[in-house]
Amino acid sequence: MTRLLFLGLTLLLFGGCAPKIANTWQERVVHAPQNPVPLYVRVYGTGAPVVLLHGFGASGESFSRIIPELSRHFRLYVLDLKGFGDSPKPDDHRYSVYDQAVLVERFLQKHDLRNVTLIGHSYGGGVALSLALMDPARIRKMVLIDAAAYPQQLPKLIRWLQIPVVGPLAFYLLPASYEVKESYRYAFYDKRKIPEDIDHAYTKNLQKPGAKQIYLEASHELVPQDIGCVSRYYRTIRIPTLILWGSNDIVIRPEKAYRLHRDLRNSRLVIIPRCGHIPHEECPKQVLEALEKFMLQ
Repeated sequence: MTRLLFLGLTLLLFGGCAPKIANTWQERVVHAPQNPVPLYVRVYGTGAPVVLLHGFGASGESFSRIIPELSRHFRLYVLDLKGFGDSPKPDDHRYSVYDQAVLVERFLQKHDLRNVTLIGHSYGGGVALSLALMDPARIRKMVLIDAAAYPQQLPKLIRWLQIPVVGPLAFYLLPASYEVKESYRYAFYDKRKIPEDIDHAYTKNLQKPGAKQIYLEASHELVPQDIGCVSRYYRTIRIPTLILWGSNDIVIRPEKAYRLHRDLRNSRLVIIPRCGHIPHEECPKQVLEALEKFMLQ
């Protein structure tokens, strides 16, 4: 009991004393640090470059169901975003989609990648949209899968984490395997399709040193403070874009897909029936069909 009380007090102090950096375009992009964090990358195939950006709490493993087929036609750069998977996890309070977009842009610059197709899921979709505003000249096409794009209420699992002391304490004490499984049950429409191999990979990721602390830290930065203003600039994006969405997504509901389709003037929308928030894991066949029609044109 003493240890639990000590841990709770530590978490309370951690949350209260953490430096607050405004989660805005001005602070995170214009005034981005000059020492970029190197992102872990897996490379597959040959051909035109495709960069894949996973969702919150995930890793590049999320795309394992579609990598074999896509790598027959393209050179895939499957990134682990900062703080997730095998990428570094610095305790620097810079985990917004804007921070991640800056790092991805620097990755593209470092490897001189041009005419890139970006594929971004959820949080990674928000990163892709931010990058499209920052450096559109490098992007040939964009695919947004159930993308974070507008102000919204956070999913209930994230809201539970943000209950002072109790949420973080429970998160630290519960087994990573239970937390990953519950996240999947929330995100998938058909629970029978939850992929055990990816489930196990995410559990291992969450057990890595510092992973839970960064997950908590990043959960407070999911929705930028100025996203309502920045999202007005989506209408300036002219990059050909495919929007893919699960019809039964309760994390980011399909009305956001229709709004994004209206705002992105050069976009097409595909709604995948009987599918939840992670279509490329739950319904990979339908996702591949849509991707190949769009990307091989």
